[in-house]
Amino acid sequence: MNEFRREPPILELRGLSHVYSAGTPFERRALDGVNLTIKRGECIALIGHTGSGKSTLIQHLNGLLRPTQGQVLFHGQDIFARGADLRGVRFRIGLVFQYPEYQLFEETVGRDIAFGPVNMGLNNREINRRVADALDMVGLPREVAEKSPFELSGGQKRRVALAGVLAMQPEVLVLDEPTAGLDPVGREEMFALIRTLHETRGTTIVLVTHSMEDAARMASRLVVLREGRIFLTGAPSEVFAQDEALTRAGLAVPQVTRILLELRRRGIAVDAGCYTVEQAVQKLLDCRKGGRPC
Repeated sequence: MNEFRREPPILELRGLSHVYSAGTPFERRALDGVNLTIKRGECIALIGHTGSGKSTLIQHLNGLLRPTQGQVLFHGQDIFARGADLRGVRFRIGLVFQYPEYQLFEETVGRDIAFGPVNMGLNNREINRRVADALDMVGLPREVAEKSPFELSGGQKRRVALAGVLAMQPEVLVLDEPTAGLDPVGREEMFALIRTLHETRGTTIVLVTHSMEDAARMASRLVVLREGRIFLTGAPSEVFAQDEALTRAGLAVPQVTRILLELRRRGIAVDAGCYTVEQAVQKLLDCRKGGRPC
């Protein structure tokens, strides 16, 4: 009789530490003993004040940075172990940096999107299929493939940059401040795209953001970093209930949650487990309709 064997998490960090400029007067410990497990299909948000270690952490996820100490496991295998296929890991864990549109470099959109698949050694038919599929996913017409990326708007360039990562069909998509610099419409469109990838394709999402509102809207689990360590973690409602701890980490709960918490402090029996305007409005309307305390 075969014993039941639980599938390992898609990503796991064990005792991860990273020191910049070690042994010099400029030595700085950016990460300090981080332990983190990310399950397949999960959507998590990494939150933290500037300098908390977010960007350093995500660069370890696909091996762009090598840890000073600790391990990065992908499907249970150390990505830095002798004989590990680190190059292959980078195709399977897609990292989209902040302002990725500044990293476009090819003559045409199609060639830029095809860069990853070409380096994967795929044949031309599969490359063309992936380029077309990626354009469809990010909501751009296929004719754009023949244009120079520098003819496009800022929002379109960002979609092209994202399409270039999606064309590699990564199992994990890591996004560093994906809505930075976008107007409200562009932000909504980007969030809708990320949500579609997560819900319809089962892509594991790691979202880095400084916005508590954005984190609450997108992620089922929040990981708060402070001074290179995990300070808080849990569902949005669990993390936002600790508003004093978040303040110590240089963060603040969403404005809606702050208002509801203040109402509770003043003796009004309102449910403070809301963190978006839509949730709060619906909760208050339901209470008013039912004639019961909020």
